This record gives sequence, structure tokens and C-alpha cells, in this order.
Amino acid sequence: MSDPKSSLAATRRVLLAIAGACVLVLATGTGVLAADPPKADAAKSKSMNMDEPMAGGMKKEGMKKGDVKKAAEKKDREMRKMIEKERQPADTVKK
Repeated sequence: MSDPKSSLAATRRVLLAIAGACVLVLATGTGVLAADPPKADAAKSKSMNMDEPMAGGMKKEGMKKGDVKKAAEKKDREMRKMIEKERQPADTVKK
């Protein structure tokens, strides 16, 4: 029969070899990814053409992409007016 110490040592060697192989695979795999950094142009997106028709199920007929932005800006202006009125002290508001 084999000695328990020698079988334990053999098991440790096998596990160490497997762990080393995993480290080698991970190190080379991440090194390959790091070798190709993303290009600066890829991060920038093209500006949207506001005159193009909208895509999607919630669009209205004849609606352009710029219409949504214009509507949002209009609503923002209206809300700012309301917020400014609410911020004024109660004694300065005419009754």
C-alpha cells in the first residue's frame, strides 16, 4: 500500500499544477484584451439628426426627433416659472 504522505503530496502537486494552469490562462486572456484598448472615435457617438422621423411605437405621425427636445425645453421653461413663484415669500405675493 502507498504511504498517505506521498499520496497527499501527489494530490497537492496536481492541484498546484491545475491552479498554475488557470492563472496562466487568465493572465494571457486578460493580457490579450488589454493589448487592444478601445479607440477614441469609438467612444464618441454621432449627433442625432433632429429632422429625421422618429422611430418607435410611441411616435405620432409626422413627428421628428427634434420635436421631443423642443417639447421638453418648453415644459422645462414652464416648470421653472412655477418653481420661481413657489419660492417667493408669501408676503410678496399679491392677493
